[in-house]
Amino acid sequence: MSPRTTDKHQRRAQLVTAAAETFARQGVAATSVADIVRSAGVAQGTFYLYFPSKDDVILAVVETVAESILAGLQGRLGTPDLPAKQRLRDFGHLLADLSRADDLSDVTDFIHRPENRALHDRFAEHLLPRMVPLMHQLIADGVADGSFRVRDPCAAAWFVLGGLQSVELAGTTHDELPDALDAAIDLALAALGATDD
Repeated sequence: MSPRTTDKHQRRAQLVTAAAETFARQGVAATSVADIVRSAGVAQGTFYLYFPSKDDVILAVVETVAESILAGLQGRLGTPDLPAKQRLRDFGHLLADLSRADDLSDVTDFIHRPENRALHDRFAEHLLPRMVPLMHQLIADGVADGSFRVRDPCAAAWFVLGGLQSVELAGTTHDELPDALDAAIDLALAALGATDD
């Protein structure tokens, strides 16, 4: 990779970091592109070399969040020494914890507004396909150890993730989300034919 390419990636990352920090400090709606470039210490024209609009930098921030979510999920779902049922419960708890994270709440509130549906869909398109293999493996592990009874772990993974996403799509508030996710995990375990310990 040439130094110029590295500088380009570093500048983009600098803008994303500045945007995330400014969103956390001021809120997404109250943050302008001028605020972001001021925080990053670059000219406004530089911003538009990397992002066509504020929505695009919001998506970049959310994708960065998605990467950290995926890292957390890999840690929770990819721990074969824990029973599959516990890993699935931990997954629900991680999602609930993320919904309550103070530094993310303004971004998640913003992306879940009805008028920002296209932005939300782009985020989901980035995250969900990468979650399916993790959930598939978790369910396959549960089938292998006898705690789940499903014929097609891949289809079951789509079903579980779709059910969890529907909690969000139903307009569940942040305060209701932890209990709603617990209920959805209970339903997922029942659908997976989870056995009692």
